[in-house]
Amino acid sequence: PPVVPERVYTSLLLEARRYAAILERDPFIKTQADLARETGVSRVRITQVMSLLRLAPEIQYQLLRLTDQAALRFFSENRLRPLTQIDDPARQLEEFKKLLVQV
Repeated sequence: PPVVPERVYTSLLLEARRYAAILERDPFIKTQADLARETGVSRVRITQVMSLLRLAPEIQYQLLRLTDQAALRFFSENRLRPLTQIDDPARQLEEFKKLLVQV
């Protein structure tokens, strides 16, 4: 039987930062729609991933330090998305800490 490699999860936050860097530096990619066309990802997906940049810096820092595959899977975009809707960074962090104890 063929060997199926184990899936390795990475942080979507890294992808969001990569998208932001492309938008900032590439003179030919001015909008998320341009970025979507260039990367072959839907505009909606670009928007969803980039919404993670609305997380408080402390949360972003903690997410980027994760190396455990189970923790990376746990902090999926779907689980983090509600936090991006909270404007107050202190409240975001409070809700994030509730998630941390579940890992």
